Amino acid sequence: MPRDSNTPTTAGPLDATPGPDRPLTNGTLLGGRYRIESVLGFGGMGVVYRARDLKLDCDIALKRIRPDRVSPERRETLRREIILSRRVTHENVCRVFDLVELNGEEFVSMEYLPGRTLKDVEDEQRMLPLGRGLAIAKKICRGLAAAHRIGVLHRDLKPENVIVGIDDTPRLMDFGIAVESAVYRGEKEDTVPGTPQFLAPELLRGEAPSVRTDIYAMGVLLYEMFTGQVPFDDPDTARLVRRVIAEAPPKAATLRPDLPPELLGILDRAIAKDPETRFPDADSLGDAIASFEGQVLERVLAEVSVTRAKMVKLMVILEANKALAATFDPTEILRIILKTATSETDAERGTIFLRERGADELVSQILEGGAVAPIRLPIGRGIAGTVARTGESINIADAYKDPRFDSRTDLTSGFQTRTILAAPLKTPSGEIVGVVQLLNKRNRSFTREDEEFLVEVGTHSALAVESVRQHEAAVTAARREGAARVLRSAQSLLAPHEWPATPGFETEPLRWRSEELDLVSYAVEGGSGLVSFLLVETALPVESALGALLRGITAGRERLSSSPEESVERAFDADSSCAASAARWEGDRILFAAAGPGAQIPWLLREGRPVPFPASETGRIRRAEARTQPGDILVLASAGLSAMAFPGKAVPPEISIQHFARIADASSLAGAFSQVVAEWKKAGAAGARDVLFLAARRSS
Repeated sequence: MPRDSNTPTTAGPLDATPGPDRPLTNGTLLGGRYRIESVLGFGGMGVVYRARDLKLDCDIALKRIRPDRVSPERRETLRREIILSRRVTHENVCRVFDLVELNGEEFVSMEYLPGRTLKDVEDEQRMLPLGRGLAIAKKICRGLAAAHRIGVLHRDLKPENVIVGIDDTPRLMDFGIAVESAVYRGEKEDTVPGTPQFLAPELLRGEAPSVRTDIYAMGVLLYEMFTGQVPFDDPDTARLVRRVIAEAPPKAATLRPDLPPELLGILDRAIAKDPETRFPDADSLGDAIASFEGQVLERVLAEVSVTRAKMVKLMVILEANKALAATFDPTEILRIILKTATSETDAERGTIFLRERGADELVSQILEGGAVAPIRLPIGRGIAGTVARTGESINIADAYKDPRFDSRTDLTSGFQTRTILAAPLKTPSGEIVGVVQLLNKRNRSFTREDEEFLVEVGTHSALAVESVRQHEAAVTAARREGAARVLRSAQSLLAPHEWPATPGFETEPLRWRSEELDLVSYAVEGGSGLVSFLLVETALPVESALGALLRGITAGRERLSSSPEESVERAFDADSSCAASAARWEGDRILFAAAGPGAQIPWLLREGRPVPFPASETGRIRRAEARTQPGDILVLASAGLSAMAFPGKAVPPEISIQHFARIADASSLAGAFSQVVAEWKKAGAAGARDVLFLAARRSS
């Protein structure tokens, strides 16, 4: 029969028929505070919605109380029950907030819990696996016990009223018909609120609810969890009630003969007809489940191989040290693993070798059982080197009879190696990141079980190394991204806030950004018949370049209006890592200057060809002067142009500059640059640095 909550259950057919419940549409605003987001579920009392509390900016659950369920007396009962339910605070209990009237209707506001009901989980799996079911049941008992301790009974305990989160944490909810046991005064004589399949026999006989009636419901919940069905069910309510009162529940063993006797005993006791035979309280039931869990673990450990038992022990040790592991210190994590492996195999010494990325040798990182000098071992040499090359474990009963053994370590350390067991540190992807090696099992040779165990140890060690490397890579990437965000925001300091008007010239800053973050600094000044450019770069890594460029561009910009020579000299003096080039074009004359490592004299082009002009060098300054004609093009190009990589043969920067100038003869400077960039992309060119052109063309 249906399992609706709050259904009046009598000894005869149900005579209450649910009334209509108009659904609220998403986006409906209630009381100016709660916005309906979606429907979470349906029950005998009404629809439960997910809503947004706009005042507290959080999601809540709103149970809409059906009008046909709320008489004046029932409303007062609900109010008392909400007051009681609000007192229950436990990690396995859903919080109940308030009973509120919104838009003329009654709602119960509750904590919103993402997840699925336990009933949904059961419907999917039919019967829960023993371990998962016990863990969930134990936590439900703890939440129920917390309610009982302050005198609150649930009275509607069933899988539909348990939410299981994504981490498998159960939360007991819907104390919608809870009462305080100390003040219970009875219901109408012919009705018993609750869900019939989960009601204790004494409730159906008219007795008052108690802690033990909740224990019965918990027993039915457990019964269904592990057998796939409730003890009693019937489409006819009257017949169902008579069966619960008079019949002995079917033994769970008849449905699940594979269940351990201890668990069968817990189920039988929880749903006993006599309340005094049941567990006295929820904590006692939870303790019985926890005790059975311990027995199961001991039995499993006794039945599994010695190898698996040792791995369980290793996992327990690692779990106990998870706070240490959280530091992502590979040395300490591997030390814990190696110490456990050495102890469990009764070995005298142990070593973990790690393979450095890109290197063909192993380096001993972790030593256990004795102090020796760090060992560097080429891949393929010695036992550990052979394991690193083949990826197969090696178990040697007599080291000196094995030709692969390298005895030179014994000669330098004074240690006498007798037996060796070594296994690879192999990641799930198959990469061998190291080798774990044990020496001299006391008084005997390493066994097959030792070998199986060490292979497992190697797997977990590899996972530890891989996790640390991933963490370090993530940290490095985060730092790089953080630095990149700062540098991107600071780029505005390296360029003019606005491009000045330059009457008599067409001028443009033209830039193709590379995939990698790159910093280039420049300045421009203009006037009637006058334009001056300054380009400052540095070969420093991008993380260090910002300070150098700010110093260089700030100093050079102060002298840009004086002369190119003074401008580049000031930039270079401010930071010697800076390369600066500058040009001042006034009328028909251009002055050029360059200073610093790799700085180039700018280009002057006429009809797509370079204009020759003499250049001289005094100390650290290179200078030049040229006469110009209308239509000539000036280009200051960044070092990114030289760093461009073209498929096939290399393309010198001057070829690209001349190609740009030829296109510009019949186009704007910006249009010519766009065409050149399109050709680069089509050709598959790649740039490691930004390409910046500071370009000007004399129009008169």
